[in-house]
Amino acid sequence: MKLKKEVVLGNIDGNDFAIATGKLSKKVHGLMNNNKTAAYVFELLQKEQTQESIVDAMCEKYDAPREVIAADVKELLEKLDELGILD
Repeated sequence: MKLKKEVVLGNIDGNDFAIATGKLSKKVHGLMNNNKTAAYVFELLQKEQTQESIVDAMCEKYDAPREVIAADVKELLEKLDELGILD
């Protein structure tokens, strides 16, 4: 999976965000503000990933139990999938 090409990532004054453009803008309205961990997942999703590869990358970057990271990643990916912004 990866982000659809219509999702644009940005950062202004340290605030990370994503914007759905094109056809996606009809389904996803407005700006998606991301905290640092969500922004990292969005960054990873610019290239093809699996849920497991994202969990692995998050475990390398953050000092948290793998099961906690895995649950958080699963929840975020489910929300992104519901929004229709993942390929």
